[in-house]
Amino acid sequence: MRSTSFWLGTVVLSLVLHVAWQSAAADAPVVRGGARADGIAAVVGGAAPGPGVDLVLVSDVDLRARIMLSGRLDRPAAGMPVPPSLMASTLDQIVGELLIAREAERVRVTPPGPAALAAERARLQQEAGGVTTLTELLRRTGATRREVGAIARRRALVAAFLQANLEGTTVVTDAEVERVYEAGEHPFVGRPLVEVQRELRAIIARQAIDLAVRRWVNVLRARTVVTLLVHFDD
Repeated sequence: MRSTSFWLGTVVLSLVLHVAWQSAAADAPVVRGGARADGIAAVVGGAAPGPGVDLVLVSDVDLRARIMLSGRLDRPAAGMPVPPSLMASTLDQIVGELLIAREAERVRVTPPGPAALAAERARLQQEAGGVTTLTELLRRTGATRREVGAIARRRALVAAFLQANLEGTTVVTDAEVERVYEAGEHPFVGRPLVEVQRELRAIIARQAIDLAVRRWVNVLRARTVVTLLVHFDD
């Protein structure tokens, strides 16, 4: 379903903004202050680098943060400091993606095809403010298109997993739309239902997806050790 794919792609772009990462921290096996390793920001799946774990490099976090910052500034965010809060939230986002990607591999989700990979690359370009801005950012930071491709592959795998497991989540009945409209739980107060039905249905579907993603990430975090070696917001 086209609308489902759109919303899932959007969720993957800003996954950490829609999951209860910090609110669930007390219940999840997150190891803070692990043995520092040069260039490593976090270890997912264990307490230290080793077989079966995924590493998040500081350079990975920096590139992703600069992509987002470039989009906000409408110019390549190279040669400038990245706000610590953005680095911290970017690390959380990458960890959230890795948790779902690991589960996708465990349950053998069908790998994303060329179209899905192209869609994620296009979303990254859009996130950076356009292909020209992203190209210039890569040139000025020394990052490679291979790194961008790795981000796109992981996010496409996450989207494939979510689509496989959230089937039916975005099915919103007319009765549900009418209930939400009558309750005033929407930004369209004063406008007739016939005018806003499509937009309201999309909002309800998005909220359902957000809730489902929160649940998935919380479940995966509860059974996966995440070791944070760098704390950008300290």
